[in-house]
This record gives sequence, structure tokens and C-alpha cells, in this order.
Amino acid sequence: MNLPSLSPWSPRRWYRELRHVWEDTRLLVLTAQIAAIYAAVLIPFKVGIPIIPGFVELRPANVIPIVSSLLFGPAAAWGSGIGNIIGDCFGTLGPASLFGFLGNFLYGFVPYVLWGNLGWLSSGREPVVRSWRQGLEYLIIGILASMVCAVTIGWGVELLGLLPFWLLTPAIFFNNLVMGLLLGPPLLLFLYPRVKQWNLFYRDFDRGTLVGSGSGAQSKTETIREPASIGLHPEALAVSIQDLTFHPTHAPRPVLSKLSLAVKRGELVVVMGRTGSGKSTLCYALNGLVPQFVQGDFQGTVTVMGHQTTHTPVWEQANRVGMVFQDFETQLVSTNVETELRYALESQNGPRNGWNKAALHQRIHDTLKLVGLSGLARRNPFCLSGGQRQRLVVASVLVREPQVLVMDQPLTDLDPEGRRVFIQLLAQLKAKGVTVILAEHCIEDLIAADRVVVLDQGEVRWQGTPRDLLSHPELAIQHGVSLFPLAKCFQDIGVPTLPATVEEAWHIAENLGLQLKSLESHESGASLASPLSSSNIIEVQQVSVEYQPGVLALSQVSLSVQAGEFVAIIGQNGSGKSTLAKLFNGLLVPSQGRVLVQGQDTAEAGVGRLASIVGHVFQNPDHQIFAETVRKEIAFGARNAGCPSEECDQRVEDTLQAVGLTGAEGLDPFSLTKGERQRVAVASILATKPQVIIVDEPTTGLDAEESVRMMTMIRSLNQQGHTIIMITHDMELVAKYAKRCVLLGHGAVLGDGPTRNIFSNQELMCAATLEWPALTRFSQRWGSTLLTVDEVTKALRT
Repeated sequence: MNLPSLSPWSPRRWYRELRHVWEDTRLLVLTAQIAAIYAAVLIPFKVGIPIIPGFVELRPANVIPIVSSLLFGPAAAWGSGIGNIIGDCFGTLGPASLFGFLGNFLYGFVPYVLWGNLGWLSSGREPVVRSWRQGLEYLIIGILASMVCAVTIGWGVELLGLLPFWLLTPAIFFNNLVMGLLLGPPLLLFLYPRVKQWNLFYRDFDRGTLVGSGSGAQSKTETIREPASIGLHPEALAVSIQDLTFHPTHAPRPVLSKLSLAVKRGELVVVMGRTGSGKSTLCYALNGLVPQFVQGDFQGTVTVMGHQTTHTPVWEQANRVGMVFQDFETQLVSTNVETELRYALESQNGPRNGWNKAALHQRIHDTLKLVGLSGLARRNPFCLSGGQRQRLVVASVLVREPQVLVMDQPLTDLDPEGRRVFIQLLAQLKAKGVTVILAEHCIEDLIAADRVVVLDQGEVRWQGTPRDLLSHPELAIQHGVSLFPLAKCFQDIGVPTLPATVEEAWHIAENLGLQLKSLESHESGASLASPLSSSNIIEVQQVSVEYQPGVLALSQVSLSVQAGEFVAIIGQNGSGKSTLAKLFNGLLVPSQGRVLVQGQDTAEAGVGRLASIVGHVFQNPDHQIFAETVRKEIAFGARNAGCPSEECDQRVEDTLQAVGLTGAEGLDPFSLTKGERQRVAVASILATKPQVIIVDEPTTGLDAEESVRMMTMIRSLNQQGHTIIMITHDMELVAKYAKRCVLLGHGAVLGDGPTRNIFSNQELMCAATLEWPALTRFSQRWGSTLLTVDEVTKALRT
């Protein structure tokens, strides 16, 4: 809460700020995290080195209250007090714990109150120790906070008749001060930049009772004006955005700029644009995350279903605006599929509002059926495939039956069958009158959408139908979105209207008398391996993997990969693709059979030894990123592999340029978007230049330009002699880049051979419920299996 009229020393201000922690979800989460961390570090020292047995131990954890207080303010007070109580439960819980709570509470609050409020003794700068003035201020505050904590606990313990004040108080004071002075300054230097970058610094929080501290925040009584150009009654609008500008805190420029948009009720709108165009930020603005949680200068108005988003808490808006994040796994909270949906439903309408067990069960059953997850109600969400987890998140949102559904790149991790189910789901939602807004990089699967809105640099640059965009490749190229490959094939033929679907391409070809010439030369060019080597670098021998008793992820799989190959592993979600890839570098050990890498059994070689041979880029980049800067993340593997410093630096520069992150060297990887984190993960593996590179969905979250850049780099590495194993659902990527396909289904190898041969086998593709890319489907009308734009363009003849 903003209290400019109250002095920093006002008890009323302290009371209101401490109370506000329990009214703000962000501060509650911070409180819980501080308590958990404090307790986790305290507990091991309960059996450590005692100063006064049973009362005071040598506790490095005592630095946490003072550091967290300077960063998180009142949240640190509550977290420190609660954390101390949790710690006492492991050995010293008793009546004195009440005074331990109070002392630690004050120890976690006094530094926040004092920093910057010591008159001429204050440095007037941020709470880190970078100068002697800051060091002096920290020393004074450390002494005073330690003294307040020690006196409070010492007085309370003496009041209980347990220990004399003169004995306990100096021991606590000494412990707090020593730990705070030794560990506090370096910990603040490490944490403060990240806390500021993530907008978690307490003094930067918007602490209004509602939201919208930005200069554009509106008053509750202000009249909402609808754009005059819309020509629709306000009740016909689901979303109205007027002159929306948003400049995130610490960002170099606004992410959205004077953006105006109207969406009718029941409309299906796809928002497109290159990475950084503002798609995700626009999605977050629709349910109030911007500016309520994502801080910055917010101007303009966003109205959803007649409610202005800056005037309604996010938890309340969730009942009418369902949101599926690009990083969807962060939305999973429960231990099984049914509980995930039950939690979402009960948080909306509990038993007091009319829900009963039968009704809950029926709603959950219907929603799981709607998204194609029937029969998985008892499964652990994290035992599902990535695509299945994504559909589960969609189900957890749909179960509340929101009026507006907002999804950030929902097709990214879905296999072809999952896409079909998803498109059918969109049609059903549209028929029910649900307004759907999707942020996507590709429109080909969403041709049934009512409208496409293309953003660039935070502004609406183009609007039209999906057909208009698909049939105008120059628009796609101009705005950095994926183009329809068949339209490009027909560009030089002189047709009046370029095709937007395969069916239209067939019709145009038929009207012009076009056919495809024989492609024997192309067919003969498909080889199983690069001429660089004919030796097997990986051998899988009768391998089975059992995650749970009786549940096989892989069953009796055998295959080999030769050095220099470019292999794509394809199949439905849950078919075993990622499991198979994890066997190649020892992350998983087979339940039966053997996996050999350069003749070494992975069960004996160990992950460390195999890492120098096989690099693995995970589907979720957060599973492997850990360093504090992008440069350190990318350099880590290369340095560990013994790469000389100058060469390591050059590799970092080369990979940064290749993945489009030049200039981001000093940023924290976790402050980046998911697509950017994916590029960091790919770069960190590529910098080590292993012999085998496994890339799991390498273009996830990347726009068209970035995808081309990424795949060009991967193909270049293959041409240099690296073996590439790619896991993907994108059949266009497979057709364009992979020379060989391994097709999995239900944990078994259904097919293995040159990509053209696999794509030519209609029975095999249907059995795996895979779809041909548009170019291949087009060419098969003439009995050919073409894979690339160049092949189709050269083959088209009158």
C-alpha cells in the first residue's frame, strides 16, 4: 500500500505493511519461501556446534533474516519468525519458541525499517555493500537488528526462568552479528541484481490494495470508452483494448505501444509475430497479470467481459479469463490428473456453492474426455508426456468454463494427433460461444480462425483472415511468422491467387494442367548415413524401460545410429521418444537389454564420461539451466571439457550469434522467455561440440526466423561431422533436415529407414497417427513423396 503521508517510523505504517503481506499472494509466496529456506538451513545445525546447548547453536542461517529483510521487507519478518518455529520443531521446541518467533520476526523487519532512514549515516543507495558508506550503514543496521533480536529472546527466556539474560543475550547477539557480517554482504551482492531483475524487490512492488501503480492506472469510477471505429455495442465485445502501452520495470523499451484491439464474443483470434513482438505480454494483460504481477509503466485500458482488468484481482478474473501459459508446466500443482482438475474446480465453486461429489466427478470426466485424456485420471502429471501435460493444463482451465480462453503457444508440444484433438476442441468451444485468443508462430493448423492479428514491436501491424496470410508469403516474411510452403512453390508460376491449403493447391494444379515430374534423382539421394563414417556410434540392443511395475515406456527396442547421421525420432506423445533419447547418454539405464555408446555400456560408463560424447538438449530448458548469466551457462560445459580459455570464449560468441542471443551475455537465463531459454540450452550444448547432439523439440518457442537460424546451425554441425538425433513433432522439420526416421509407437519401433521411405508408407504413417507435411501430402497425389519446397518447385511441370 502506498503511504506517502506516513513517516517511516510510524507504527501505523509498520502495522499496515505487515498486515498487507497476508493480502498479497506474491508476498505470501515470498514469506513461505523465506520460511522454508530459513528452516532448511537451521535444521542441520540443531545437531551442529552448540554455543549454549538447547538454546543457541552456531547457525550460519542467521544471515537469512537480515538479507531477506533488506530485499523483501515485511515478508522477511513473517518468514523468519515462522522459519524459526519450524526449525525448533526439530529439537528445541518449547515455551521459549514463542520468544524465538518474536525475536526472529524483529530481526527480519528492523533492517528493512532502518535502511535509508538513518539520516546522515545512510548511504542513500541500494541495500548492497559496494562502498564504504554502504558498508557502514550495513554494519550499524546489523548491530542494531542483532541487538533487538538478542534482547527480545534473552528477556523472554529469563521471564520463563530458563536462562539468565546476561548469559543468553550476548551469545545470540554474537551469533547474529558474526554471521550477518561475514555472509551478508556477498549474499546481497549475489541476490540483489536478480531480485531487481525479476521485479521482486519489495520497495519496487505495487502495494496498492488493488493494482495499477503505473501512470496509466485508472480510477474505479472512470468511464470506459469503447473504440469508436468498432461500431459494435459494448455487450457484443469480449475484449476491448485501448491505447495500451506497457514498459516493464528495468526493460530498455516498451513491450506494447499504443495497442488497440477489439475481439467479439465467440470469436477465435490468433495473435502472431516474431519473438519479442509483445504476444505473451498481451496475453498476460488480458487476465491482469500485467500490471498486477508483472510490474512496469502501464497506460491505457484493457476490458474483458465488461470488467477492467486493473480493477479486479487476478484470482477473481480467472473465473472468466482462463489462461494457459507458454511455460505450461508451471501451472501443474497436484499429484494426479483428477486432483489437478478437482483443485481448479473447487477453488472456483466449493461444496458450499452447490458442488457435490457426483457433479465434480462428472465435470472432471467430461473435461478429460474433451481434451483426449480419458483413462488417465489417476496418473501422476509428471509421468505424462509433454504434450499430455499441456492438454492437462488446458483441461484444468476449461473445467472452470471461462468465458474467454487465452493460450500462449498451445500447439508447441502437441503431436499431430494432439493437434487434431486440439483443433476439434477449439471448434467445440467456439460453438459454445467461448471467446478464444491464441498466441502462435504458425497459422497453418488454425485456418478455421476468424482473424489473425500480427504484432511487431508491440504494435498491431496487420489484421486479416488466416487465408489472406497463408496466401501472401511476403506478409509472413515481413513480419517474421511461418509461411505456407505451398504458396511459395506457386509464386513463380503466375497464378492469380496463391493456395492457402493443400486442397487449393491441388485445384490450382488441376486447372493449370500441372503435374510432377519423376524424382528418381531425389529418391536415390536418400542415404542412411553420412559418408564421414560407417561405424555405429550408438547401439540399442533389445532394450526395455519400465517406469512403474507393469508400465513399459519402451519394449524390446533395437536400433543403431551411425556416426555422421541426421536421425529424427518421431511418434505420438507418450510413444517413448524422450525415454529412448535419455538412454543414449546414460540419463536412463534400461530395465532390460544394453545401450552401447562407442562400444561402452552406458550402465557402466557413467553420465560424466558419456557427456563428452553425447550432448542432450532437453525439451524443457529449465531442466538443465543453472548458471547466473547466459555467458557462464554456455561456457560451463566447454570449460569442463578442458577447452582453452580463448577458444571457449570464441565458442560462446559463435553460439550466441547462431541462436540470436548476442548482447544477452550478462543476463540471468531465468529472466528470459521460454523460447530464449531454449536457445540458451541449445547453445550450452553446442558450445561443447560433442560427437552426438540430441535435440528434443529444438524449435519450441522460436519464431520462423529463429527456427530457420537454429536448424541451419544444427545442419551445419551435422555437415561438420556431428551426429544429430532430433526429437520433434514438426513433420516439416523432419522432411527438410532429417535423412533418416525412427518411428515409435507404444514404446516399440514401428519403422526405421530413410525419411522419404517412411513418409511414403501410408499404412505406417496412419498406424502412428502422424500427418504428412503439406508438401508431401500435395505431391502424393501424383504418386511421389517430395519433402522440400525446392523439390516441389523443380518438379512442377505443365
